[in-house]
Amino acid sequence: MQWFPALKAAAITKSEEAKEKGMKEVEGGLLQLEEAFVSISKGKPFFGGEAIGFMDICLGSFVGILKAREKLKGEKLLDESKIPFLCKWANEFLSDDTVKNVVPEIDKVVEFLGELEVRAQSAVSKT
Repeated sequence: MQWFPALKAAAITKSEEAKEKGMKEVEGGLLQLEEAFVSISKGKPFFGGEAIGFMDICLGSFVGILKAREKLKGEKLLDESKIPFLCKWANEFLSDDTVKNVVPEIDKVVEFLGELEVRAQSAVSKT
């Protein structure tokens, strides 16, 4: 499962076909993460059970990027109709007091991603 590289590639490609393929890979990866969460968490709020653990931190580091991408592109990546448990986990994770103090505001991440995407597309155009 390489959903994050697929997301990065979809962000900079100019080909609609490649973008669509990449986003399908992202969706497939998120579906796999949904299944893993359900299996590992055993009904608890986090991968680590009642408290945030290593897996939560690893995946949680991508939640801000996913939410920013949704806002920037108008896409629905964290879709409650497809991955309800992962969406609930993401909200719980971002709402945790320890996480709130370290995760940047989504609007700042949107601004950063927008600038990064322009630079990446410019670099791809030059090759």
